[in-house]
Amino acid sequence: MTTLATYKRWLANRPVSVHLLLSLIAFCWLSAKLIGWKVWVAERTFPVIAPFDLLYQVPSAGHWVLLGLSIILLVLLIIKPGNKYAQCTLFFSEIASCLLDENRWQPWEYLYLFILGIFILNRTKLSHVAACLVITLATVYIYSGLHKFNESFIINMWQTTILKRFFKVPPVLYKAGWMHYLGYLLPFIETAGGLGLLFSKTKKTAAVLLTAMHIFILLLIGPIGLHYNKIVWPWNTVMILLLYFLFIRNQMISIVERRGLEIRNKIILVAWAVLPALNFIGFWDNYLSWNLYSSRIPRMIICIKDTAATTPLRSYYSGNHTSKICNGKVLLNVQDWSMREMAVPPYPEERVYKRMEVQWNKTYPLAHADFVIYYSPFKKDSASSINQ
Repeated sequence: MTTLATYKRWLANRPVSVHLLLSLIAFCWLSAKLIGWKVWVAERTFPVIAPFDLLYQVPSAGHWVLLGLSIILLVLLIIKPGNKYAQCTLFFSEIASCLLDENRWQPWEYLYLFILGIFILNRTKLSHVAACLVITLATVYIYSGLHKFNESFIINMWQTTILKRFFKVPPVLYKAGWMHYLGYLLPFIETAGGLGLLFSKTKKTAAVLLTAMHIFILLLIGPIGLHYNKIVWPWNTVMILLLYFLFIRNQMISIVERRGLEIRNKIILVAWAVLPALNFIGFWDNYLSWNLYSSRIPRMIICIKDTAATTPLRSYYSGNHTSKICNGKVLLNVQDWSMREMAVPPYPEERVYKRMEVQWNKTYPLAHADFVIYYSPFKKDSASSINQ
């Protein structure tokens, strides 16, 4: 016991290199790439949605080359996280790959890419990296929590997903008024936890609460739970590790709490503390503003009249095939289609759905499909058709 206690004290006092964090991030990033590899290639039924028409001219081989390069560089960063050439090459190759398809702008990809940028900007002053990471993580939790303060989150996530599907709570209980409002504790804990990370006296308590939140998320959507959205399993894992090394173990923060905000790092304050606030007035994207699991993002369904023209998509049709929502036409839920084929959700922006309609009509011109954008919960009178 004495030997074990001595080892634990030695381990707790041992300095942690920030490069270890980058190595852990690279490992989880690579895991996500392999799980959702199909979003990074063009050979799939789900349309590639480029932000500019010119980018559709990039051949399929270009997508594969960028994916292969990404995998090689991530493996290299796992082994040698301090390699500046690997860092810079990965940074720009990931930007190039994401420009080819907006569905690749996943929140975990955005976070990993931005953290990589922090390392590149501060490669000569690694002591500043942790301070930048504190701001990054805190604002992620703050904005993610704020977006969940709405009734749609309480009904869809708290009552339906957590209480009904996960805990098997009977309707008479999960529909009770006190149980309904108890759900608001979830966004409160997340928002308060993010704020707590910014202050010395509260950072450890906040980190412990947020770690418990991530563990619960893994239990909820992991193999022993609902087994859903496995692309974010590595993301939740790495967030636990970052919370531990940055705030609970507390080896890096004490020397940088009042530093790290030089002019070149002010971009972090802008990107992570200011720009996400614009989402509340519709001027910044949902995923880039950490609007996650809030049930307040746009979704789209496709109502197909002539299914003979969409044979490759037959396995992605909704379970009942025909739907009252589609007035007897076959319903294709874009969210389900994307998750089942690519293991990632579609990028939830109306402009992306409109571009998707254009690509669909080029591929399936005889399907005579209707495209309907809606916000949860679905209400037929408030849904909007984007047919031209």
